[in-house]
Amino acid sequence: MPLAVDHVFICVENPHAAERALADFGLQFGRRRIHQGQGTANACAFFDNAYLELLWRHDDDDLQSEVVRPLGLWERVRWRETGASPFGVALRPENGEVPIETWPYEAPFLPEGTNIPIVTPRFMWHEPLVFLYVSQPPVTAPSERQPPREHRGERRRLTRVTVCGPEASRPSQGLSMLRGLGVLGLKPAAEHHLELDWDGATSGGFHDFRPTVPLVLRW
Repeated sequence: MPLAVDHVFICVENPHAAERALADFGLQFGRRRIHQGQGTANACAFFDNAYLELLWRHDDDDLQSEVVRPLGLWERVRWRETGASPFGVALRPENGEVPIETWPYEAPFLPEGTNIPIVTPRFMWHEPLVFLYVSQPPVTAPSERQPPREHRGERRRLTRVTVCGPEASRPSQGLSMLRGLGVLGLKPAAEHHLELDWDGATSGGFHDFRPTVPLVLRW
């Protein structure tokens, strides 16, 4: 497989309530960050091979800047109002070049001259924001920089990501290709929500965090 899921994000309106709901369930959060110039802030929960990011609005002017607008983040952070997809999926290239069309997002928080390759077409905020992200799985980080990875008392792997929503049956070319490769699941649904599988979802465990967080977790 040329691509693996590096992380997924969920836009939340009330970050404190969202993080509390996940923490009460048993997730540990290990990093928080403000994306300077992009207008967002986050909290992340790490698994062995990927991580889950809660993302929320931090600076409305930055969110509506000319550089950031093509991502649709301004619409995504207000998804209940706009109908936008509140999800993002970052894919880690693992075996050389990826035969998929992208466009460069010169993120304000990155060093000058670098960019994030975006798969989702510009301004297509009814689709999840899918992009390529070069990084290492959390389990490979040096021991002194290891984030907490135990959730509900066990180390976990993210084994499947399914984006559900009203437009899932009509994906753009890039998302359709990723679905065909088995990298990303797309499922029609009346309302936006994300389904994440831990460890192959073999034990039959299940939790629905809606309406606080548009997330269904299986393990």
